[in-house]
Amino acid sequence: MKFLTPTLVLCLLLASSLAWGQNAIDSCDLFDEGPNSTWSHVLTATTPDDPNSSSAQSLEIFITSLPAEGANYRVVKTVANGNWNNGNAVPLVLGLNSVTVSAVSFARSVKFQFDSGLVEFTELSLNGDALSCANDLDGVAMETCAGVDAGPNATWPHVVTATTPDDPNSADAQSMSIFVTALPAEGANYRVVKTVANGNWNNGNAMPLSLGLNDVTVSAVSFARSVKFQFSSGLIEFTELSVNGEVVPCVEDGCEDADGDGICDDVDPCVGALDSCGICNGPGEVYECGCSDIPEGDCDCEGNQADAVGICGGSCESDENDNGICDADEEVVDPSVYCGAGTTWNAALNQCIAEAAEDLCPADLDGDGSVSTGDLLQFLAAFGQPC
Repeated sequence: MKFLTPTLVLCLLLASSLAWGQNAIDSCDLFDEGPNSTWSHVLTATTPDDPNSSSAQSLEIFITSLPAEGANYRVVKTVANGNWNNGNAVPLVLGLNSVTVSAVSFARSVKFQFDSGLVEFTELSLNGDALSCANDLDGVAMETCAGVDAGPNATWPHVVTATTPDDPNSADAQSMSIFVTALPAEGANYRVVKTVANGNWNNGNAMPLSLGLNDVTVSAVSFARSVKFQFSSGLIEFTELSVNGEVVPCVEDGCEDADGDGICDDVDPCVGALDSCGICNGPGEVYECGCSDIPEGDCDCEGNQADAVGICGGSCESDENDNGICDADEEVVDPSVYCGAGTTWNAALNQCIAEAAEDLCPADLDGDGSVSTGDLLQFLAAFGQPC
């Protein structure tokens, strides 16, 4: 059960810097497997050993997507005599869903159960504390962590040593805790490797790692021994790795770490920060298409090309006379409809031409701006002549 203690909530808040991502319930490590196929996922708000369990318990979840058939939640809690009370199914809605369970006078458990893992959300909080799923957090890759040693072979390429026989506490219980934020597509495993009473090595079974907190404890014995934790992949990313309560440092003493990301500069793939385009110390989305200019040959950022009449993403295939009118349209449409204000279609030229200016004084034959004797004389001189 993943009961979210105030300490863990604080760690999640600090690690995530309150940056939420899109998540589905079935891929978020904060949700446990539910009691049955109807209520498949559960989020625990409190348990009786929490001194604040009798206080009001609240849940807020901002939902961005629901399965086609919808989804429900219900409140499950213990009552004064310790018996469980299952609340009614309540439909979830897109947007903010807020639930409050009233305060009581006794210690109790309170859980929120969900009937679908396909519910997607961007924000989740319990009792006012914003939570982040492990895959929202920025972790350090195991292969870049200086405190992790090279393993014995390609199957187990990385190892953390918990104790050796010269440690006076080697017989005590040994523990390892790792908060995993990312796993390779094929998953990853750990195993415990230790020496037994006669000094021989015992290799434990491979155990799958999961997103979120993974705790491992190796029981105490009565003899000095070695205990190691081996890992199957360097692509495991984590925000915290500790052995016996001591944090495993990922930065060597004295190594340069200019950007303070916990990775020594000589192995850091980016000394600085990735911009929104994934470029180390890049300028971000400053180009016409965000992270790039319009590709050569395209006319927009969607991969379209200009058609035969210059329309971006248009469907015209040819304009043989290069008059700006698609040939397919010329066959069925009066071309004059394409002529704008002040132009008219000239069939002889097969194009739009400017309209002649209107003659506002047709009797002004000599063009001096007035109708006078001179205009009459021109008219009489031309009168009777054949055209």
